[in-house]
Amino acid sequence: MKFSGALPARRVNEVVGRIEKLAQAVKFAREEANAAEVTDRKTGKVIFDYLFR
Repeated sequence: MKFSGALPARRVNEVVGRIEKLAQAVKFAREEANAAEVTDRKTGKVIFDYLFR
């Protein structure tokens, strides 16, 4: 059995939806001009876990 690595369309749409939602949140944060610096190394893991759950 071979695995192509391709994702089913439904799964791709789920991930794209999460990416769009995340992009909206980032845009909002930038618009609010939040000057707080994120130094928590867990932030990236949380983002990727959200996108690919």
